[in-house]
Amino acid sequence: MIDERSRKKLILEHSRRMNAADVDGLLELYADEVTFEDPVGSGRRTGRDALRAHFEELAAAGIAEIPGEPVAGQDGVHVLVPVTATMDYLPKGPGFAERGWLAAPDTPESSRITWDYVLMMRAGAGGLIQELQMFWGRSDIGIAG
Repeated sequence: MIDERSRKKLILEHSRRMNAADVDGLLELYADEVTFEDPVGSGRRTGRDALRAHFEELAAAGIAEIPGEPVAGQDGVHVLVPVTATMDYLPKGPGFAERGWLAAPDTPESSRITWDYVLMMRAGAGGLIQELQMFWGRSDIGIAG
């Protein structure tokens, strides 16, 4: 079990490193056999290599996360935080449009994706993140600019 304060710091550190595009530093927060799903319902993926590819795409799009106040579960392992984020439409946006999650913009080169989501993390005994899930739906994502 990890105390509440440590779990809250861990999830905020995740956003700080994501905003810094520090993919290597971000991966240091994760267990080797991490499982993740972004968004929940899109299919679970496993391992740091898959997570690296996912984080590299987000970093390439200039993601900027603004986390809210984290909430820790009483189970000693879970923590959640609401996030408002933006990133460039390219390179990930066309995939979102193909899935019907948002409409393609007229000017993809200068457009940004905006969305609200909740990050859920489960930490292990060693203090590393073992599971990451992002909860958001079609009504939570849009285009700005």
